[in-house]
Amino acid sequence: MNKARRTVTIHDVARVSGMSIATVSRAFNNPELLSPEARAAIDSAVAVLNYRPHVAARRLRGSRTNLILVVVPSLNPYFLDIFAGCEAAAKAAGYGVLVGHSERDLTRERDYVEQVAAGRADGLILVTTVGSYDADDISRMPPTVIALDVGEDTDLPKVRIDHVRAAEMMTNYLVDLGHRRIAHIMGSHGSSLTTHRHDGFARALAGRGIALDPALCLPGDFTVEAGAAAAAAIVSMEEPPTAVFAANDQTAIGAVQHFKSVGWRVPEDISVVGFDDGRLAAMASPALSTVHVPTYQIGFGAIEQLMLLLSSQAIERDLILEAELVVRRSAGPPRRHRPSPST
Repeated sequence: MNKARRTVTIHDVARVSGMSIATVSRAFNNPELLSPEARAAIDSAVAVLNYRPHVAARRLRGSRTNLILVVVPSLNPYFLDIFAGCEAAAKAAGYGVLVGHSERDLTRERDYVEQVAAGRADGLILVTTVGSYDADDISRMPPTVIALDVGEDTDLPKVRIDHVRAAEMMTNYLVDLGHRRIAHIMGSHGSSLTTHRHDGFARALAGRGIALDPALCLPGDFTVEAGAAAAAAIVSMEEPPTAVFAANDQTAIGAVQHFKSVGWRVPEDISVVGFDDGRLAAMASPALSTVHVPTYQIGFGAIEQLMLLLSSQAIERDLILEAELVVRRSAGPPRRHRPSPST
């Protein structure tokens, strides 16, 4: 019986052609930047190895797919708003867009990167990242822009807000209302959004002379269910907080629902605020105070930067858009005495 043939990769093309992986990737994405000799060597290796000739050979002749791949961690409306901004900007530039769903899995995310490097699309938008990309990773990557947030030590172009500063702004808002015992329901483990929003929360407390109580930093995963579970833990505390800062709006809405189910009023008995200003924030009961993230503009701006990158023009390596505090009805001054939960 014949053994199954091993899949040919971009590493094989680099080895056979005698070029670096970065040069091979550049040949698939920006062939006009290479010398005729380099393109000929890579073209020959592609032919010898039969490396996706239906895609790679076309790219080596200088044509493009006119497609951009946008990789999102979740298919919820928040990330789809970023995708909508990407789609509008890409359409204006004569490009189509495809969406990939990483499920916050680093292996899936890197698979999408490899697909674009192999020529299935001209460029890549990563809507947040699961892990960091070091200099060696970046040298092998196709034209890429990160949207919304980025892990530490990743020197890829990015369009984002300052999540630390925005979380600090929201926490200071609660402190200004008179709250000193504030809980923070965090996001998914390993997410840069979780890390940066928690860092802003901690920085605000430190700046106001309030000690960070680890017992008030509750685990979550950006879902309604996680918000409800954290709220149940808060209700059972001997000395519960007077306010809750949730890592996103869905978490905040889950917390509000649970508090109301046990007879606690929001904000009279406990204040709850979120982050993102998603579509449901204004329709929640009560309407949710939150941080507005310009999701559509982030997606639009990420594609604009990618278009400049594809045409070898200068880009803004770290484009930071403004986040805004949105005050609605879910937060107020702390109440001295809170009723016991109903049974």
